[in-house]
Amino acid sequence: MALGDAPAPMEPLPIPHPKVALVLGSGGLNCLAAIPLIEFLEQHRIRPGLLVGCSGGSIPLAVWACGHRGQDMEVIWKRVNAGIFIRDWRSIASMLGVGWGFTKDLCIFKPGPVFKALETLFGGRRLEDLDPPLVLQSTDFETGEGVELESGDLVQTVYASCAAYPFLHPIRLHGRWLFDGVFSSPVPILPAVRRGVDLILAMDFMERLRPQPRNLFEAMRHLDNVIGRSIYQSQTLASIDLHRHEILQMKVRFNEVGVTQMWDTAAFERIQAAGRQAVAEYGGEILELVNSFKVPQADGLQPGHPPNGARHESLFNRGPSR
Repeated sequence: MALGDAPAPMEPLPIPHPKVALVLGSGGLNCLAAIPLIEFLEQHRIRPGLLVGCSGGSIPLAVWACGHRGQDMEVIWKRVNAGIFIRDWRSIASMLGVGWGFTKDLCIFKPGPVFKALETLFGGRRLEDLDPPLVLQSTDFETGEGVELESGDLVQTVYASCAAYPFLHPIRLHGRWLFDGVFSSPVPILPAVRRGVDLILAMDFMERLRPQPRNLFEAMRHLDNVIGRSIYQSQTLASIDLHRHEILQMKVRFNEVGVTQMWDTAAFERIQAAGRQAVAEYGGEILELVNSFKVPQADGLQPGHPPNGARHESLFNRGPSR
């Protein structure tokens, strides 16, 4: 059964106001840095009309779309996260070619505790029933094609967006084997562009590259980040070309060099501090974009504003922030 009754939904700002999309990218436990941003939006009564999440970013968005407040997310996370990552030594041995055959349903961690935690959060809920609507980015394991999930059991769809193979195995859903959305769209801005919103707030949680990893986990995260940065750059440029309004890209700066492991609950305070720093950096610009919103003209441009690509291509080209 899912967690208890959520509070009444937040009332949006009076119209006219922009239709805002909040996009949270991948990043494992680092995606909890979005909690201060969610609290900031609640404080200023900015209620997104669309949520788009990928991998770890799908979890805080799903919790929020279920009606919980940002201030409650730390307690919720700590209730369900303890002890969910348990190594499956038999599967690990099989992956190394010892004893049993290799199949794609083998994984480093036992999926049962992860499903139990997601059931505690979302049991009995459907993705298509959430308000605001939530789109979850996943990837077809067999073809590499990006898959945007908009319906289905919320436990299964969140897992399909987060299943970081080989740590967690793919799931059979909607006739496909689906796994982590990071391999097709690590910061899924394009799904928001295609749904015709006015303002896209996109948060990026990718850590510093670590070209000299200290263990297998860090090596795999380094490769994920290398691939993810390349995909993110190409898709962001495509988004700028397609979207004629505002895209604000927010980079969370994790000051410590290294990799935050998925099970490292002790890192929560450090992650929250990085999120608060991001809000301090970008909060003023969010308010400016919302408060200066004007109904678009027929050509899609705001009066007195340059085309979106000119503004945000320069933002993107500021280079790595860490």
